[in-house]
Amino acid sequence: MMKISKLLKLGAFALLAASLCFVSCKKEDDEENAIDGNTINYTNSKDSIYRAYISTNLKHLGELVKITFNNQTTSSHDGVMGFIWDYKESKSVTGSAAANASTSDTYNFFVIGFNGYGASGSKPRYYISKYFNIPKGQLENDNFGASTTVTTHAAGIAASEPKEIVVQDWENLNGPTIASDKTLTFWVDIYPVYSGSEYGVDIANHSSDDAGSFVVDIYDADPRESGATKLDSVTIPTSKTGYTAKPDQAYLAKYANVQPNKTLSGSWTFAKDYAADEVVEE
Repeated sequence: MMKISKLLKLGAFALLAASLCFVSCKKEDDEENAIDGNTINYTNSKDSIYRAYISTNLKHLGELVKITFNNQTTSSHDGVMGFIWDYKESKSVTGSAAANASTSDTYNFFVIGFNGYGASGSKPRYYISKYFNIPKGQLENDNFGASTTVTTHAAGIAASEPKEIVVQDWENLNGPTIASDKTLTFWVDIYPVYSGSEYGVDIANHSSDDAGSFVVDIYDADPRESGATKLDSVTIPTSKTGYTAKPDQAYLAKYANVQPNKTLSGSWTFAKDYAADEVVEE
């Protein structure tokens, strides 16, 4: 099932300041974006899904992210909130994709997205996918315009059309619970595995994984504090990351989609930047 009726209407970019605060500064003069810095509070009055994303200008190896939905009930289904990492220029565009966009305008990236209780009927849920050779002009399309699913990374993949790897199809979670203030909060720890890596709250339990893997741990609270429960963990193997050692630093971004005639309110907090001391700004 193609999941990006989840994503993206291309809008203004914002820059992530080194202090971990978002600066309201447009990278491009584009149409409106429902994501304002690190928050969203958008009413979609149309009969189709509204997609939005906002990128940072910082390259990191991973991130600990807090994603919060506001105004939640057990039947809410306002949309998707998620996170993009390993977001970088594609180097292997061929065919129609090459004809429609230059290499520097075509991207590869991973995506994780979350729904609250209402979407799946009884439990929150999430998915993870990787996308290849996505021309900038297709970022606003369903599933990024990717109609082809591939099962392995195939280093140096050459595509005449955008491609998707389904890492984890929609999966239910036993939590988190809706708080008394009607917020629903997911904590996501995304980090690479390689020799000597110290990134990731639970890196010690993944030290035997192949170098070049990514780990995605999902918690119901800040995993650096006692009392947090790990809701799920996905190790993305090298066959899907395309790395065999320490990965490249790559951009991070946030995304959301808003269901028709719904209001999506929430926020993103970057709680700990992995490789922040090695940031590359462009």
